[in-house]
Amino acid sequence: MRKLYRSRSNKKAAGVLGGLGSYFNIDPTIIRLLFLVVFFITAIFPLLIAYIIAAIVIPVEPASRAQKKYKRLYRSRKNRFIAGVLAGIAMYFKIDPTIVRLIFIVVMIITGFVPMIFAYIIAWIIMPEKPGRNIEIEINK
Repeated sequence: MRKLYRSRSNKKAAGVLGGLGSYFNIDPTIIRLLFLVVFFITAIFPLLIAYIIAAIVIPVEPASRAQKKYKRLYRSRKNRFIAGVLAGIAMYFKIDPTIVRLIFIVVMIITGFVPMIFAYIIAWIIMPEKPGRNIEIEINK
């Protein structure tokens, strides 16, 4: 039987969302993004209380537990309008970025813009950029 733990290594606050990602064997960044969307749509407090309760109730993972490997969610370096968040989500799910952008716009209109703008900004902060070649130009003096 699998057990749910708070993550020791993959955490931003108490490790609850990192533990959920490990439990479901998906990138915790996806769990964090879903949490953010619901967090802002539900006016913050219900999910905040649920998170605090989960942080108290769910035990911390044992130090000896091996880290799982899973497909990672990154912001896109190439296909971006602002920060590459929506294109990164599209790359993860292997769908057209235009579809993700349209869904985002519809949800943004339904929720009154501000919640989804906050969610996008926070996603920009928590989603790492896809690693790639960094082209450095050296100037010889």
